[in-house]
Amino acid sequence: MTLPLVSVAIPAYNHAAYIEACLSSVCGQTYPELELVLIDDGSKDDTLEVARRFLEPRRERFRRIVLERQENQGVSAASNAAIAACRGEWVHLLGSDDVLHPNKVERIQQAIADWNCADLALVHADADFIDQHGQTIMRNRRPQRPAPGPDREAWRVLFLGDNFIVNPTVALRGEAFLAVGGFDRNLALEDIDCWLRLAARHAIARVPEVLASYRKHPGNTLRRRVRMLGAQFNTFGKFLAEHPGLIAEPDVRRHFRRNLKRFWRRMRGKQPWLLPAIMGAWLKSHLSTPQPEDYRRFGSLLDRAAA
Repeated sequence: MTLPLVSVAIPAYNHAAYIEACLSSVCGQTYPELELVLIDDGSKDDTLEVARRFLEPRRERFRRIVLERQENQGVSAASNAAIAACRGEWVHLLGSDDVLHPNKVERIQQAIADWNCADLALVHADADFIDQHGQTIMRNRRPQRPAPGPDREAWRVLFLGDNFIVNPTVALRGEAFLAVGGFDRNLALEDIDCWLRLAARHAIARVPEVLASYRKHPGNTLRRRVRMLGAQFNTFGKFLAEHPGLIAEPDVRRHFRRNLKRFWRRMRGKQPWLLPAIMGAWLKSHLSTPQPEDYRRFGSLLDRAAA
């Protein structure tokens, strides 16, 4: 029996040092019927040239290969373009610095077949972490993972808890991804926003196995952490505006106060004069439910601080 075509989509940018390891992990997949779509987002190094040289003697490994370059538009645009160019029903999205374990595609496709869940749109698994040299990074804190199998209310934990979806483990039903508009190019935290929108319409499922490695780079600066927190506030505000009433009001209140604590931890050393505004918002949240604009207001403050 011929297995269905499965796609691997790689948005690439300035990862000449890592792209061979990434592509080698795709070539080494135990699932036979693959296509590879790589969109280079205007890299300033020779990422695309390294990819071409690596893949040229390995073209027979894939049913189809697409290697294209676009002007730099950001990871969201490159990811959207790569996924839109794929022909497989299921697309495994992979960062150009990350790597897959050999059975990643096969294991996830088998789980999809076993579940036979018609409204399934996203499958994810567990991951380990590696440094710039490919060495495993030991983590002291292991975030709580959702139960295995499909979940039709995954939006609840994605909004109220931590983002439990590690990007190189993701497989997307391409049609569902494109139908919700793909990644929002106006958001810095495009992945969580997209996962929330998918979860509001579809089932999301977890395979409880380590199937990919996420590469940690040096230089995770305070400015970047402030920017990411601002993106979270903006993402939460957008989700509440688009899905009014989906999150219970008591949960929104607790969620807002928890994120105000995070806001203060990031900003107390940079802008301590914001404390009255934080305290005012904290007290107000006990009397009324925070609105999307409340999240956006603090997101804007973080955006300006990170500029």
